[in-house]
Amino acid sequence: MQIRTLDRKFSGLLLPVLLFFAVCMTPGPGAVAFAEELLVPDDYFTIGEALEAAYEGDTVVVYPGTYYERIVMKEGVNLVSFAGDDGNDLVDGPGVKKVLRRTLRTIIDGSELDEPGYLISFPKDTTAPMKVDGFTFRNMPKYVSGVNLYLMEIRGCSPVVENNIFTGNLSWGAILSTGLGVGMGPALDTVARPVIRNNVVYKNYAIGIGNGSNSAAHIIDNEIFDNYYVDDGQRDRVAPAIGIREQARPIIENNLCYGNGVGVGAVNFDSFKDPLIIRGNTFFNNKRGGIGLLGIGGLKTGVKAIIENNTIYGNLTSGIRCTKTDSVLIRYNTIYDNRRSGISLWDVGATVIEDNEIYGNLTAGIRLLDVPSARVQRNNIYRNVTAGIDFIGWKKL
Repeated sequence: MQIRTLDRKFSGLLLPVLLFFAVCMTPGPGAVAFAEELLVPDDYFTIGEALEAAYEGDTVVVYPGTYYERIVMKEGVNLVSFAGDDGNDLVDGPGVKKVLRRTLRTIIDGSELDEPGYLISFPKDTTAPMKVDGFTFRNMPKYVSGVNLYLMEIRGCSPVVENNIFTGNLSWGAILSTGLGVGMGPALDTVARPVIRNNVVYKNYAIGIGNGSNSAAHIIDNEIFDNYYVDDGQRDRVAPAIGIREQARPIIENNLCYGNGVGVGAVNFDSFKDPLIIRGNTFFNNKRGGIGLLGIGGLKTGVKAIIENNTIYGNLTSGIRCTKTDSVLIRYNTIYDNRRSGISLWDVGATVIEDNEIYGNLTAGIRLLDVPSARVQRNNIYRNVTAGIDFIGWKKL
């Protein structure tokens, strides 16, 4: 057991003796640990030095300024920007949402980091609580090695990441949540369950928030915009605001996604016991679709999705497109003015489409291609250009 060295001065003899026994004895159930705040740059010149000195339960508090360093979080330690009198005031941000003043004035910048690496990363395979709150993470170069690196790496741990801005990564995307596995590497023992809340993610080279196998992030109340692949011969590739691979199953809730390649995009979507849940979001003016899910194989793979209470409009292809998916429930959505169909399903198994408002799309309201079983009920479908419901490839039983 590690014992913290105390530099506080006490008068008298009794208090130091009692404090020695309180620290050295093993705490029983219900005992309260002593947590400290380590101030940067008052107590420690760099964030890295403060984290190195911190113990589990401590908080590193960072004063306003720009810090040109790579951050490696420590197990059980929080990293928070200094609020002061006005730091928690809401002010104009880079998008349409208000942001905290302290987020704008406390910056971690990767532009001077020559060696490839994540701008901020967390310890792996741990359930210890951690938090990163109120920073702007910006500027990573496109490395000569060509390695694709996110601004933030979350692997096999479950921190709270809130009130931050992520922008300007020329190497890849903003946030990665994964426990590895399937196409990424050996699975970690700990499922990644971060809470990614109230962040602004914009103008990164690729994915806004990426989710790999063995992860179940709660992605809530974020604004994600203008993330896309730059012109390097990859124009056919679509960078999603929120990307999903294989067995990742995040809960995607109440996010605002616009100007990306696609709002939510899943590739090589593989079977898992839990469904993908997408609810309460707004997806608009994305360069492809609002939601695009592509399964890894044919039907009977157990790939399931629940898409409900979203507003999806003005996207340059379909509002919702699902391919090679075993089960889809689409309900209570408002889907309108997309450049192709409102809902397009191809090679999808058990399908329920109910209680949606679908109008003004430039082809069909609903397009079903090779969908063997569908229940379509209580939808308002009107003013779509080619058809309300377009059935293709159905066979007589």
